[in-house]
Amino acid sequence: MDKNNLIERSSSQIIHNGDYINLRKDSLTKNGNVIAERDVVEHVGSIVAVPYEIINSEIYFYLVKQWRNPVEEWLIEFPAGTLNENEDHELALIRELQEEIGMIPKSINYWSYFYVAPGWCDEKIHCYFAGNLEKSELEGDIDEQIEVLKITYDEMVDKIKNSEIIDLKTISAFNVFDNHFKNDLLEFNN
Repeated sequence: MDKNNLIERSSSQIIHNGDYINLRKDSLTKNGNVIAERDVVEHVGSIVAVPYEIINSEIYFYLVKQWRNPVEEWLIEFPAGTLNENEDHELALIRELQEEIGMIPKSINYWSYFYVAPGWCDEKIHCYFAGNLEKSELEGDIDEQIEVLKITYDEMVDKIKNSEIIDLKTISAFNVFDNHFKNDLLEFNN
């Protein structure tokens, strides 16, 4: 790729400072000429957890059904949450699981992070697999209305197939679990 012909951000201006997001306007240049202005959401980051347990060689998942104000829909999702300022990701994971499903994991495996919508947002969601769950509750956020669901692996597949689960972070985290973690986990537990 010709480095002299690259698109670069020549300037940024913060338009809005929020508690968890900022909105900025970027000017993009190519060969010294402004070619576009783009709005960008800066996000502090978040975590998503795949809480699971294995009973008699069957994998069960804990999900939450909750009202999502921006889209005005009830969504079925894996527990997730926004990081507090400079919060350790694993501590955020533990907090979110205690708040949302009333459990604490004794086994935590980090996969990686993925971007939500890199065309207009810099949010990274850190993906974890959480097992060996024990009861441990924290009071949830005041603006959350949550129903906890415990479903089998096959029910999870069906809910995605039938568009009952349409949350991208949940579908992505499940696919990573299914393709890169499940077989090792089942072998270890047999």
